[in-house]
Amino acid sequence: MSVRGCIFDIKRYAIHDGPGIRLSLFFKGCPLSCQWCHNPEGIDPRPQLIFNKSRCLECNACEERTIPGNCPAGALEICGKYMLTEQVMEIILREKLFFDRSGGGVTFTGGEPLAQPAFLASLLSKCKERGIHTALDTSLYASPRVVSEIIPNTDLFLADLKIMNPARHLKFTGVDNAVIHKNLRNVAQSGVSFIIRIPLIHGINDNGSDIDEMIRFIIELRSCGNLKGIHLLPYHSFGSDKQKRIISGKVPFQKSFTTPAKESTDSLLIKLQSLGIETVIGG
Repeated sequence: MSVRGCIFDIKRYAIHDGPGIRLSLFFKGCPLSCQWCHNPEGIDPRPQLIFNKSRCLECNACEERTIPGNCPAGALEICGKYMLTEQVMEIILREKLFFDRSGGGVTFTGGEPLAQPAFLASLLSKCKERGIHTALDTSLYASPRVVSEIIPNTDLFLADLKIMNPARHLKFTGVDNAVIHKNLRNVAQSGVSFIIRIPLIHGINDNGSDIDEMIRFIIELRSCGNLKGIHLLPYHSFGSDKQKRIISGKVPFQKSFTTPAKESTDSLLIKLQSLGIETVIGG
């Protein structure tokens, strides 16, 4: 059965977010509203108008930024496109030679792919049938039932761990973290490979108490035997520039944050590595 979903970007020849050469599919829509989001154009589940002022010729062919197809310079664009699973699979299968030769595959990212559960489940199933490696880049903020249903067709989870304190998590992301932690435990206990990704934001989650609690949780998850590593992701401001270009639909609130000091990031890196956990900065 064909399922429709909304994609806002497709990147070929990706070498991050999973092994080998990958195709990254960016799903539109996310239930979180992280104030440091690096893909704010992925939060609204519907297509949106994006305006890049630096490209604008001020010709008004777009009629006051309302008709993107008329823009000769590509300054006004629609971000997001509805596609059927068959259409997406056609794109995926064109890359299969690269996947097979490099040990690569498809990474589903966003936005939050779990916000389109039927679309994601259909694509994961079809990739599984074709022997294509799948990775899911996710906050794991979803119904535990949805997560349990997609685990058998997912080869690798790239799971965010943002803030341990529930009240602070709610303040800075807009959602509670209880279901996220429950889903992380379920993923760990299922036996599927997973990597934990920690976005590091100075003054938000790089303090001693939050880091200590995070390490205790990671040690608990590691005991299941299928934690493949940790990626430390220092904050960058790319998302705030993207946010300013969104001129329709949901425009997420963003604040300016600071990248943690290198000494702080290096200290966490050494601490995690000393526990025997493969940890890298970036990923």
